[in-house]
Amino acid sequence: MRRIEMFSEQWIHDVAELAKQCFTTPWSEDIYRRELDNPQSIGFVCREEDGIIGFIHCNFVLDELTLNTLCVDEAYRRQGVAKMLWQAVTEMMGGVCTCCYLEVRESNLPARRLYESLGFEQNGYRSKYYSQPDEAAVLMICSL
Repeated sequence: MRRIEMFSEQWIHDVAELAKQCFTTPWSEDIYRRELDNPQSIGFVCREEDGIIGFIHCNFVLDELTLNTLCVDEAYRRQGVAKMLWQAVTEMMGGVCTCCYLEVRESNLPARRLYESLGFEQNGYRSKYYSQPDEAAVLMICSL
């Protein structure tokens, strides 16, 4: 059975390992640990009996939320995990924040389609934003 839980110290290793599978420049365990101490940081994990199958991490300032990371194990993609994680964030932050921003690799069409299905719209573009490989970022925004 899938469960959504607040991100906590016990999940740092699993989250960092999943991030290594999904990103060319993943955050380290130390970065996730520091984010746990950040009062303007929120995160959730989606887990099954075998462990973490997805996670989301955001930061907020005043009424703006930034989606930093949304990651789902490849074996569980297209099964609603990302939407469950996003819903947990919006339920917690919807009364606090009015909008959410994110950046996504221009070539990551599956992620861009997912974000569009969650209500995000393109609102900008940054050349050479990413490395390994060098690539532009598509900027997106969503009203909460």
